Amino acid sequence: MNIEFLSSSIANFIRFLNANYQLVTQSYETHKFYAEQEELFLVSFEEYFDDWAQANWELLVERVVCSNNESLVIYGSGSDYEAAAHSRVFFHNAEPTHKIICFAQSTVVDRLSKSKVDLTKFDFDAFVTFEGKWFDMAPPFDHVLLTEQETVGGSYQQIVIPVEQINFGVQKIGI
Repeated sequence: MNIEFLSSSIANFIRFLNANYQLVTQSYETHKFYAEQEELFLVSFEEYFDDWAQANWELLVERVVCSNNESLVIYGSGSDYEAAAHSRVFFHNAEPTHKIICFAQSTVVDRLSKSKVDLTKFDFDAFVTFEGKWFDMAPPFDHVLLTEQETVGGSYQQIVIPVEQINFGVQKIGI
């Protein structure tokens, strides 16, 4: 694990999301037009974006930080291009060996609930923006979405924290 490259790789990934978001939305509109004209199955923009984000997470973060026998937990919802088979774009059968962890040097407050949160109880999910009272998968990707750990079923908590309040690390899965 090349942990010394983690922060810069994540910063590059956020810059990449911001720089190319408009291109992926334009690409989706072209895909949508063609799919509708040809009466083909059309995925939602969210699914299209998830595939794109997962592919680039694997290239810009995972390949830089992980060694050949290591991999990270999927980014966000992962790719569901072949959902029944895998959630990864490259190395389909790779099992995650590490996860991204988020920690802060001081108390952090969730933007959704306006309450103090313990980041050790949440898993990194994705980068989002926060407007008004809710988050969106859109620029400027200046917040971190985290999901409550070890939940079963549909009852779980998500929190949103400004990215500048977060430090990133990795943790071996199973520790």
